[in-house]
Amino acid sequence: MPRDVVWITLESVRQDHSSLGGYDRDTTPFLRSLGSRSDAASFTNCFSHDIWTRSSSASILTGLAPSAHRTWSQDDRLASDVPTVAEAFREEGYRTACISPNPQLSDVTGLARGFDHFHYLGKENLIEEMGIPTMIRYLTGLRRYSAGYTTDTRKHSIGYLNEALSKRHVRAAAEEGTPLFLYVHLGDSHHPYYPPLPYQDAFAGGFDMSLDEALETSMDMSEHLYEHMARGLPFADDEWRAIRAMYDAEILNVDQTTRRIVEYAESRLDDPIVVVTSDHGELLGESGLLAHMISVEDAVSHVPMVVSGVPGLSGTRDDIVQHADAMQTALAAAGVDFDLPVGYDLCKSDREFAVTQRSGARAQGKFGKLAESGPQFDASAYHSDDVTSVRTPEFRYTRSTDGDELFAIPDEEEDVSEDRSDVRDELAETCELWLESYGLPYSEQRERAEFDDSMSDHLADLGYI
Repeated sequence: MPRDVVWITLESVRQDHSSLGGYDRDTTPFLRSLGSRSDAASFTNCFSHDIWTRSSSASILTGLAPSAHRTWSQDDRLASDVPTVAEAFREEGYRTACISPNPQLSDVTGLARGFDHFHYLGKENLIEEMGIPTMIRYLTGLRRYSAGYTTDTRKHSIGYLNEALSKRHVRAAAEEGTPLFLYVHLGDSHHPYYPPLPYQDAFAGGFDMSLDEALETSMDMSEHLYEHMARGLPFADDEWRAIRAMYDAEILNVDQTTRRIVEYAESRLDDPIVVVTSDHGELLGESGLLAHMISVEDAVSHVPMVVSGVPGLSGTRDDIVQHADAMQTALAAAGVDFDLPVGYDLCKSDREFAVTQRSGARAQGKFGKLAESGPQFDASAYHSDDVTSVRTPEFRYTRSTDGDELFAIPDEEEDVSEDRSDVRDELAETCELWLESYGLPYSEQRERAEFDDSMSDHLADLGYI
């Protein structure tokens, strides 16, 4: 019998700022409680396939490595001959629905393919997507659901709208008696970190400045992202505390949106499979960087993940896993046949290492913006070309045409290649074999993502362009 699958991706949430990562703030109480159920597994060592939304989402929805699906630079969209998970669910008679507030996950990037119901929540189409009654409820409740009555759209949260659409598809599937594949991308935890009013003071005890000053500091960090990095991140200690508190409050916000979606789905659907994870982490000063760019270190690749409702999968697991593994497991439990090349069924196989990649073309664009923002930024300290990084429980090996390096976890600053040449050689061979097996382009087609003015403005607000 087909199983409903509800997959929720939280934007930019790093593992060590979640309740699953031993953090001193309970930022994800629902995710913690979900992972503690007898029919759920909480994964403490999940690593993303890439470090930004478009490419990471493409790997989740195709099971291909970034260098194979090649949807990993600002100009690339998923080629039309690359099969997707959503297409496989649709072929099995599923109602397929996706909700995304991020242009990186949209029809423009090719990632809407296979979803019969795809909702991109942009500023220009909210009424069309949501309908007037839902928009009236949202607008009259802005002090509850968002930042209150401000015309600065960067400050607004739309988790309420994600939730409303999710419930709409859950109801429809239940009424139709049709199995559901629901993919929800919750974007409110992306910078700028400006939580809804009820969450703004959630961690206000962590800084000395006023709440208004903390919010201004968080907005300034996002608005002048590249200038701050180019100048060496000149934040005072209390400014850092304020930024982290606002980021953590946004994580709590998306965790509670997740709770409401999952609880509603479980009340209407018959024992759905639920996956909750993050597309990538977030840099908060590590390696002199902010947001999610250039580096592949743990801060931006180590993410939380919980899988619920899969028979035989339970407890807290510290083995290394990746997103494609969770998708392969959900597909198998749902009885949907689809091959994810870099995915393992978590009920049957263990992986020895995770691989995170990032595009050199996208990194070069970031270096260019940093150079425009100030001469102090030293781009030579970072890999300039395509990067492939192999992460084991003890080490991270990273390579590009610029060279390679080896770090002994948790330290990711000192290259230990000379002292541990045996490990370096072994992981270099592992990396080469993996690239030969999984890293080559799947398709010969190259398709270009072309955003309209509204989407481009949205991407600019998010710091992508």
